[in-house]
Amino acid sequence: MRFSRYFFLLLACLAASTFLLPRLYHLPFPSQPGPAFDDKTRPSLVKILQKNDIQLALIGDSVLQEGVDPQALSAALEVPAHSIAVPGSTSPFWYLILKNIVLQMDPPPPVVVVLFRDTILTLPNYHVNGGYVNELDQWAAAHEDLLIQRAYLNFMNPLEKWALTWLPLYGARQRLTDAADFVSRNALPYLFQTCRGDCLAQAETDIFHIDNVQPSLQQRALVEEEQFLYTPAAMDFDYWVDRSFLPEMIRLAREGGVRLVFVHERTLLFPSAVAEPEALRAYKAKLADYLRANDVSLLDFSYDPRLPASGFNDALHMNAAGKAAFTQLLAEALRPLLSK
Repeated sequence: MRFSRYFFLLLACLAASTFLLPRLYHLPFPSQPGPAFDDKTRPSLVKILQKNDIQLALIGDSVLQEGVDPQALSAALEVPAHSIAVPGSTSPFWYLILKNIVLQMDPPPPVVVVLFRDTILTLPNYHVNGGYVNELDQWAAAHEDLLIQRAYLNFMNPLEKWALTWLPLYGARQRLTDAADFVSRNALPYLFQTCRGDCLAQAETDIFHIDNVQPSLQQRALVEEEQFLYTPAAMDFDYWVDRSFLPEMIRLAREGGVRLVFVHERTLLFPSAVAEPEALRAYKAKLADYLRANDVSLLDFSYDPRLPASGFNDALHMNAAGKAAFTQLLAEALRPLLSK
């Protein structure tokens, strides 16, 4: 009897959530597996790039933000350059930025530089879930079939696809988690403090800012996050290359008349090339061969002795001295490519 009561209670809750959640969050039912994106792709950024007659666009994550000074690069190369650096971004982001921002310029810049490290170019599912979905939405158009297929559907089993289609409780789990997190962080301050809304959001940002985290913990968290790039599966170039966004980025650039340049960043994750896993060395060799076969330039600063450890704040991000040095080295390496 007790089992039956709980069973029917569970069915009632499931039915209620199936009815209410699509209305609460404006979700289609049945829905398509994978996230839904709107059609807002920062058109103002395209206008800014065109207004400034950008001739060199740089795409990357926080390593680009902390490692390259676009103004100094512009001065060194004597061409207008613009950096689109999205912290935490990966190849799905860079594919969207290339397609929906850079190539929407009329005309597009002659040269586009993408900064990357190790296996990140061929990992279509890295940094695409959780809070990264909202970040991706900032760069995605309403219909991104290739993104949905390669970053999400290829990693779902049939049961998960069914649940996303027919169970709003499962499909809306991230929104429910975000709502619960918001209530847990804001309920007491709303009751007992006058600091609310933007004031409270700014206070939380200041308190939990990365600069307030102990440096050793920052470094450990950063290195642990990067370990995904060095799993045996991630270093299998042959398996991932045609499942990644790399071929599509190359195709889009070629059709848009843009010269695509990939720049391997200098990091401190491994002290030298000899210390790299053998599978990573094989991966990088195959990547270089693949880019060469597709007439795509590769600039490799992986272990450049002109970028010593003293120029870094952590394993990935440069300090002011490292940024100045790398900007000049990048300018020297790009100069011959700009003249072609």
